[in-house]
Amino acid sequence: MKFDDPEFMTEIYDFESLPKFDIERSCLTIGNFDGVHLGHQALIKTLINKAHLVGAAVVVVTFYPNPVNFFKPDLNSFYLSTPQEKEAFLVDFGVDKVVTFAFDHHFANLTAREFLVGMKEKLGLQLLVVGPDFALGKNRQGTIPVIQSIGEEIGFSLELMEPVSLGEEEISSTRVRALLEAGDVVGAAKLLGRSYEISGIVEHGSDRGASIGLPTANIKHWKKKKLPAVGVYATETIYKGELHLGITNVGYRPTFEDQDEPNVETYILDFNRDIYGNRLTLKFIEKLRDEEKFTSLESFLEQIERDKTAAREIFRNER
Repeated sequence: MKFDDPEFMTEIYDFESLPKFDIERSCLTIGNFDGVHLGHQALIKTLINKAHLVGAAVVVVTFYPNPVNFFKPDLNSFYLSTPQEKEAFLVDFGVDKVVTFAFDHHFANLTAREFLVGMKEKLGLQLLVVGPDFALGKNRQGTIPVIQSIGEEIGFSLELMEPVSLGEEEISSTRVRALLEAGDVVGAAKLLGRSYEISGIVEHGSDRGASIGLPTANIKHWKKKKLPAVGVYATETIYKGELHLGITNVGYRPTFEDQDEPNVETYILDFNRDIYGNRLTLKFIEKLRDEEKFTSLESFLEQIERDKTAAREIFRNER
């Protein structure tokens, strides 16, 4: 099974057709891992350390769609990472294998025992590391005591890891989303351990920017990707491995068009290349201001110059 957007291809497995991987034994964890924030990273570090002690592979099992979205399809919720981004983050962090399952009706009806036996047979499950509130299987009947009992029966051990906090606040994907909704990309970066990113292909828009001396790149991003609050941001752009500085508008372009859906449009400072059809990754550094509707082109361009100055100051202070 393939992910449903060709720009974000990654392998998504049906449980019944999961191949037997060349993994004799594994230390494994299970979860959504949306955004791969610092809490997730702490769990993965623990898993890696334990795996290295016994010479086992480090395996992360995750899902698409998020089970909450499967059971409540009308929620219209968004993701902090595409399945491909999630896999890349985890592998870069030191995970040996990421297995993303299609969360469908069949998967939702698996018993805890059926699932864990599959993990034992196909992924060599030796140690399972999860949080204390973890549960799996149909109707979440696979509670911690049930998992421990199954482990004793089929031969794996279970270890629990407490949630990670930053100060007095627990780190969670829900909290990261809330910070992004408030435009607090600095706060979100603290919980993620890195700047929040959006990737996509540069596509033609109205091309009005080029006609007024302000060529911008319209990013065709995954529609289920969580956007920061509407506004203008200082951003870093990754293009073919190169880092460039710029400003990005997330919003409806009310001065010129007033669109129905938010657009992601970036202006790269000191840059003049034809990049249509190429992939860009935007790293959101700091919000500069809210989106505004200007009464004239002159006032709009004057504000953009102020945005450039503010962004350059932010970049100088970062370095």
